Amino acid sequence: MSRSLGLRCLFVVAGLGFATASCAEAITIRADAWLPYNGQTDKPPAGYMIELAEKIARANGHTVNYATMPWEDAIKEVRKGTYDCVVGASHDDADDFMFPDASWGKSQNAFFGMAENPWRYTGIESLELVRLASIKDYTYSDELDAYIEAHREDGKVIVINSIGRAAISAVSQLVSKKVDVFVENVMVMKQTLNTMQMSDRVINLGTVNELNDVYIACTPAHPRGKQYAAMFSDGIVKLRASGELQTILDTYGLKDWEGPGSIER
Repeated sequence: MSRSLGLRCLFVVAGLGFATASCAEAITIRADAWLPYNGQTDKPPAGYMIELAEKIARANGHTVNYATMPWEDAIKEVRKGTYDCVVGASHDDADDFMFPDASWGKSQNAFFGMAENPWRYTGIESLELVRLASIKDYTYSDELDAYIEAHREDGKVIVINSIGRAAISAVSQLVSKKVDVFVENVMVMKQTLNTMQMSDRVINLGTVNELNDVYIACTPAHPRGKQYAAMFSDGIVKLRASGELQTILDTYGLKDWEGPGSIER
């Protein structure tokens, strides 16, 4: 990847307490839109993970170049080193990536459907009674991923492309009765339903799994990936201690995932 470097250099902490010289760079971050974690390219809000990345990058003499792309493509290109990092990743998404020590949030998946839908999730076998929408190349749980893969061709699972706002597309399919149930991150759906003013019409029909850690995760293809992961790990600790983390989260109606209680306000 060809990138323009700044003229001045500085020292950044890289992992185990030693310093390494690094010129100021534009750190490239890619992911599909997944508010409140990350938004669309050049369209507010940016998402709290992008705001955190920008603040930490600036504190270390860098800038952030962020754009959206399909999730599978983002993982593939960051793995190759074409881009530097993805946001909203779990270890299950790309365990070979360079992860910060400290998580950047929590994630929990649930099934959503129209309020009048009497169906409730009681286990994987209950999905046989509904038409399920899922997002292309997302992972949910081993059991659910296996179910989705097994029913891609028989009409029981509809796969939605991750380009754009997939959650909005899924809600539209629920309303038009093309699908009965959609599986998505709880916080993403809350944000989406609030934006669409659909919170009373589309409801949670049962959770898939427990809360999991999500991160910014960086390329394993270049030493800068490890350096950036260390920088972001150190940065989130400092932002939490200064109170700046909560200030950013406040704008999204969230509270610190390391604190007591729910991650939602």
